Amino acid sequence: MYLCLCHALTDRQVRAAIEEGGAGGTAEVYRRLGCTPRCGKCVPFVRAMVKAAHGEKGAGCGCGCTCVETAG
Repeated sequence: MYLCLCHALTDRQVRAAIEEGGAGGTAEVYRRLGCTPRCGKCVPFVRAMVKAAHGEKGAGCGCGCTCVETAG
């Protein structure tokens, strides 16, 4: 699924930057993917994915569901 239309970033790319690339924060995810947020609509989703990957409570995709918590 596309998370960022400005840079055509997918959830798989973001997940890979976190899990395989070792990105520990939202800004680091963007650096590893070679971009910076433009409109900012993707930032809450990327932030939630980082939190979920690090096991923080309340992590989700930002849409009110548990799709990031249960995605694997």
